[in-house]
Amino acid sequence: NDLQHAQRLGSLIEETPDLQLMAPIELSAVCFRYVSGAHTENDLNRLNSEILRRIVERGNVYLSNATLQSRFCLRACVVNHRTTNSDIDRVVAEVLAVAKEVDNAK
Repeated sequence: NDLQHAQRLGSLIEETPDLQLMAPIELSAVCFRYVSGAHTENDLNRLNSEILRRIVERGNVYLSNATLQSRFCLRACVVNHRTTNSDIDRVVAEVLAVAKEVDNAK
């Protein structure tokens, strides 16, 4: 189920124009980032770092991070046997909601 949930999250990310999948999904880890707007790589790294900080603070979903080719990524790792499709769907919604908060704070 964890592998299927990771694939589901990858599909949702690929369907969302403001998100970018950063690596193939081979197990249950999904690395992605928020990319909306014209940003430099440094801007995107800072933006995604701030998004992660706020997501963890809010406590609705839990993400960690990874750095791939000097790019800061959000990282979801599905490892709980109680995870549901609705939990996975909330990840994208939460990232977009927090990204909107960060954009509005500028």
